[in-house]
Amino acid sequence: MEHPFFRELIHYNQAKDSYIRLIGAGLSMLSVLFIGYFTDQLAIASFGSLGIFTFLYYQPLPLKQLLIRLSLIGTFLTVGNLVGMLSTHWHWTAPLFVALVGLIGRLFFRLYGIAKPGAFFIVMVSAMGASTQIPLHRIPVMSVYFLIGVSIAVAVGVLLHFFDKRTPLIEPKRSLKERLNDDPAVIIDSLFYSSVLFFAVYLSMGLQLKNPYWLVVSCAAILQGDNLRAMMHRNIQRIFGTMVGLVIAAGLLNLPLTVFQTLLVITALFVTVEFFVKRNYAIAQFFTTPMALMLSMLVRQQYLYSLIQYRFLGIVLGSLLGLAAAWVMTTGLKFYNQKFDLHENFDKETE
Repeated sequence: MEHPFFRELIHYNQAKDSYIRLIGAGLSMLSVLFIGYFTDQLAIASFGSLGIFTFLYYQPLPLKQLLIRLSLIGTFLTVGNLVGMLSTHWHWTAPLFVALVGLIGRLFFRLYGIAKPGAFFIVMVSAMGASTQIPLHRIPVMSVYFLIGVSIAVAVGVLLHFFDKRTPLIEPKRSLKERLNDDPAVIIDSLFYSSVLFFAVYLSMGLQLKNPYWLVVSCAAILQGDNLRAMMHRNIQRIFGTMVGLVIAAGLLNLPLTVFQTLLVITALFVTVEFFVKRNYAIAQFFTTPMALMLSMLVRQQYLYSLIQYRFLGIVLGSLLGLAAAWVMTTGLKFYNQKFDLHENFDKETE
């Protein structure tokens, strides 16, 4: 008889998704990659492709709210990546900076109900920035390349708003104090989250992994789960999906593809990931891994088998760390909530 946990693991969700989001994601990625290609600046393709993650926060909102949302998140992403790049010139600051970005991101996205993708992409671009080795005078240029991607994502989001026939979501206006009162555990949760990120960056640097951000990103991805059971699913799905993805990546990267063909494949993989990520996380990882490796090869021309080895190691270690941290966070918050309720009931009884 099939075990319920295994059945949940392979379940294919019938997600209520709009093809507007998939079209926008593909259009954003294709635009920034082709700008880099036609200007003969593949660094634009590399850094701009990070900026277009702004579009993944698209929602059917009134135009003004949508513009504010995407612009604010795009700014947040740009600053996170900038802080990460700056930290490479003072290595001891990298864990602190990434943890700080994670703390602010977790607080903001949880308080304002942006559950998924939440702070994940903010942490990701910050960790990637902390894994680069860019001269100080070149950092502003790379941030401009990043902003090109953000600008494209915002423009595509605004454009597709006029074609999105879904009923706009009206977000109720609430003060920061009201939001904190409704979710009193948010500060404790954010502190736990940032502490785990601090340790993940410290560990990845200590192990001297190539592309050490893979460990940090994998850890952050596991912590995006809604509950401990969902995080356990993600842990298994991410490791299994990465194993299959590495096989696909090895095949794709050994094909004699031109740069132009590579850009088309990266775009196709990106759209495929966005299609499956809400349906089955493991299948999405089949395509995330080759996409990430092809982007790395596009700019850095690193040795393929070295990339595969270090990506697998980073993802396994990051996933296991994320799961262990999730258990600690869940147990700690459960204990906190129990004590909070006991004190609240005691205060009411003594009034």
